[in-house]
Amino acid sequence: MIRIIQLLRYLTDPQMRRRVTAATNKAEACNGFSEWVRFGNRGVITDNDPVEQEKAVKFNALLSNCLIFHNTLDIAQAVRELQAEG
Repeated sequence: MIRIIQLLRYLTDPQMRRRVTAATNKAEACNGFSEWVRFGNRGVITDNDPVEQEKAVKFNALLSNCLIFHNTLDIAQAVRELQAEG
């Protein structure tokens, strides 16, 4: 019943659809970036050990977050330089 109510709200509420679409697009963009960052073995986890699989996924998330952080620092530095120039 809860699912049906949510579905009906989604279908009848344009603002809710926009919020859901925006959140979905943001998550998909993050997943796409994470996939782009993945390296080694073309990004395929070949190990059958769940611990090793989890390490590979977490390493990829850490690497993605580090790149996002580095880009943020670069952008902030560029903005500070533009502000200093007037």
